[in-house]
Amino acid sequence: MTHRSPCRTSVAALALTAAVLALPGCFVTRAIGLGPDPDPADPQKGDTPDVIYEKGRALFAAKEWRRADDAFSLVWKDHPSSPYAADARFYDAECRYALEKWNGALEMYKGFMKAQPLSPHAPLVQRRLYDMGVFQLEDGARHVFDTSGEGVDALEYIVQAFPNGDLADDALIQVADHDMRYNRPQDAVQHLHDLVDRYPGSEWAYEARLRLARAYRELNRGAKYDADALQRAAAQYRAYVALVSLEPARAAEYAPNIAAANAELGEVEETLARKGIETADFYLYDGRTDAARAELRNVIKSWPDTPSAAEARARLGDDTAPGGTSK
Repeated sequence: MTHRSPCRTSVAALALTAAVLALPGCFVTRAIGLGPDPDPADPQKGDTPDVIYEKGRALFAAKEWRRADDAFSLVWKDHPSSPYAADARFYDAECRYALEKWNGALEMYKGFMKAQPLSPHAPLVQRRLYDMGVFQLEDGARHVFDTSGEGVDALEYIVQAFPNGDLADDALIQVADHDMRYNRPQDAVQHLHDLVDRYPGSEWAYEARLRLARAYRELNRGAKYDADALQRAAAQYRAYVALVSLEPARAAEYAPNIAAANAELGEVEETLARKGIETADFYLYDGRTDAARAELRNVIKSWPDTPSAAEARARLGDDTAPGGTSK
């Protein structure tokens, strides 16, 4: 067995210590477990809420979002009664927005607005939520785990918290579009009705009615359907055409949309009329001739300009054209 002498061991230890001391100071403190000296720009133990808040503002101005986030969190979480707490929560939300921590930002903005509903920051909060929500709707679907639902939450919160704001109607149209992209026409109907009913003066009021007609139509397509949804769609198409046609200038501007609405209305009416023809056929099969005739007459009366109405006239030997005039 080989024995090292105490003298030789001490020399080696001194050499190692000398080598460590020759390295940069920061490395030395880390090597012996003390860590780097705290940055005086960050909050220190014993700092008062006003000092922490001002440090947070300085870090915020320098775009040190994470460090500013930490500082502002200390103010409103540890000193909730401080006069700086409300603004600290707003700037904390702003830091999370800058860091693209969308869900965290939303919850932080909600907390701020609940505590300060009349804050002068409210218009900016509304804009932040709208931009954040729209981004999530567009970007969320690109991820493996779809996060677009968080965008819907942000936009729906705008309607709840800022019902008289500038962006509530825009938020509703965005969410309705998202509903339709995800094949949820019933949800789209709800959001579009909110827009049409609550914001009749909105720039989206006309377009929303046309989209509402299309959403109702999507609720039930094909020959086998509940006619109520398509009747509601037809009513919305007619209302849209009537509203945008009231003023000649608007009618000229919306001419392509009016043409599209009339074409789609024709398709809806033909689907409804076709159902009437099928019902008449059922009555005939069942031996109920009078009921079949009544159904065919109803097709002619309700949807006179459709191909199915022409078929009904032919079956009844009716030689009147649409409008009641003889051919």
